[in-house]
Amino acid sequence: MRQYLAISAISVLLILLACPSAYADTVYHVGFRTLGQWLPEGSLRLDVNIWYPSIRPPRDLNYSPWKFAAALGGKPVEERFPLLLLSHDTAGNRFTYHDTATMLASLGFVVAVPNHPRDNMDNMDDLFTWRQLDSRVRELVGTIDLLLATPDMESCIDRTRMGVIGFGAGGTAALLLGGALPNCDYWPAYCDNTNAFDMYCHIWARNRINLLCKHLPLTKSLADSRVKAVAAISPAFGMLFSHSSFRWFYPPLLLIAAGNDSMNPPSLHARRFFELVNKKARWLLLPQADAGALMAPCPASLADELPEMCRSVPPEIKADVHKSMHKALQDFFLHYLGSNTDVPSIPPPPDLSPPLPAPVQQPAVRQKKRR
Repeated sequence: MRQYLAISAISVLLILLACPSAYADTVYHVGFRTLGQWLPEGSLRLDVNIWYPSIRPPRDLNYSPWKFAAALGGKPVEERFPLLLLSHDTAGNRFTYHDTATMLASLGFVVAVPNHPRDNMDNMDDLFTWRQLDSRVRELVGTIDLLLATPDMESCIDRTRMGVIGFGAGGTAALLLGGALPNCDYWPAYCDNTNAFDMYCHIWARNRINLLCKHLPLTKSLADSRVKAVAAISPAFGMLFSHSSFRWFYPPLLLIAAGNDSMNPPSLHARRFFELVNKKARWLLLPQADAGALMAPCPASLADELPEMCRSVPPEIKADVHKSMHKALQDFFLHYLGSNTDVPSIPPPPDLSPPLPAPVQQPAVRQKKRR
């Protein structure tokens, strides 16, 4: 009997060590559904994947080429949960981080992942343009509005607890949504401090970023005060920000750097952001990770088509990267959004309108005295 109890105790301990989500108070079944919305501006359709706590057990789902387990259209748990927006990298789409979304939903979050129409693995028309960032922010805000206007989703969401996670360009959009204000102060010197292979310094990219800079500085902040916590993972466009960019950035911030990300080297992007906020953020360096290592494991057909993304690191390294990344995301969002108490208070965005010119004082007309 004692031997049986000892074996059982060891088994439970091994399960807890293997499953970070087991540290949460409750682990939920995960439901899955999609929503669509037509955006008149730009004549684009916004497609959104949603993972959420459900009372139904999961089953294998096939959204070719992606496969994952969830309860398709499963009845939601009758409770209000925090909402997390997830903005994918340019090389991804609304499915490429499904394991991260599933993990967070199992902990009690509603996770909404829009497909960014002109900045994804199938269409990169907006790459290195202001529209790449501005559209992402508008699509994330539109996702919040879409979910709150959908009755069976709105009933699951606590409007006072919302956060955002972004990968790559999505990390930059997350910072903008939190109140960061981009400028081009550092851009002229950026290419002098990197190597000849930096993607931003290719002549085509430089010309686009020069045009992007004509939209800055902003006359209106892109911040949404409904967002109470921000996680930026291997964020991009570090050259578009300075210390002054974060003077009206209020949400708690988690920065995760991919040590081997050749497109957004940490020293010029994620680490730069950490220095710009005076190290007042949670920080995690994943030394063996690149952009591909942050994505969910690819199905075989996609791995054969995109080996540079899907097989950029061995499976065991990807598993270690995801374990560390998921633990950091879990700790951060459970801390700030896991309960109704001590949720950060975010003031409204600042008024950046340029001051009106002072009225010109007309000289007084002196009347001649009559004699």
